[in-house]
Amino acid sequence: MSANVEMCHMLDFRRLPEIPASCQRVYFGHETCERLLPEFDEVRDLLGTTGKRGLGLTFVTPFLTERGLEKVRLFLEQLKAAMPQIPEIVTSDWGLMHWIAANKIGIPVAGRFIVGQQLDFRHAGAMSPGMADHLSSCTLMKEGTMEMLRNLGVNRFELSNVFHPIILPGDGKYHCSLHLPLVPLTIFRSCPEALDFNNINKSCNARNCPRSRQKWSSCYSKCDIYRMDNALYYGNPNVDSRLAENKRIDRIVSHGGI
Repeated sequence: MSANVEMCHMLDFRRLPEIPASCQRVYFGHETCERLLPEFDEVRDLLGTTGKRGLGLTFVTPFLTERGLEKVRLFLEQLKAAMPQIPEIVTSDWGLMHWIAANKIGIPVAGRFIVGQQLDFRHAGAMSPGMADHLSSCTLMKEGTMEMLRNLGVNRFELSNVFHPIILPGDGKYHCSLHLPLVPLTIFRSCPEALDFNNINKSCNARNCPRSRQKWSSCYSKCDIYRMDNALYYGNPNVDSRLAENKRIDRIVSHGGI
């Protein structure tokens, strides 16, 4: 692993592990469910730990309802009052991104659910150059959109470790983070427990959510699919070739093992 790559770890407040010694930055929050975002009181100890160790801090948020947006706004205002320097804020919600820019609270980062990677987990055989380009591109990272995002203060993009190659724009000053091993396929509006989509717990929160993981099979691929919280993922832990191919990837974000 290159010394120029920042090693990061994603924390889950329902089961707080030790922060690895190799970790240089902590990601915290939740990227698919606003009900599982931590309360400010739950973050106090983390702020103390990261401060003592000199670790970077990145707050991760999901798509938000109006209620969720108000919750995140309050959290960020509390965080600003408690920290001399507001952290990065990963968001896939355009409303929050504009609010961050307008209020100058934190550094907005484009979350991996709006970057527009093609997430197909099926192993493709021979394909046309056009299809290969399509699968390898990030639809958000186009010239006009990139300029708009720079005006909002965005210069970092979160990426998933998809099976196919990742082709990034060659121009412009921006950086990319690569998340592994889990690659998100889709988000459910609510969390399906025990494969029963008709029995959804409407009152779930971070204190009563079981953080269960289920392995699902696909008739389209030998690749295993995992249901965690309100999202589906597949796993791809391989990373070395990514760093060799894409110099703009300067950060690895580990979500733990599969």
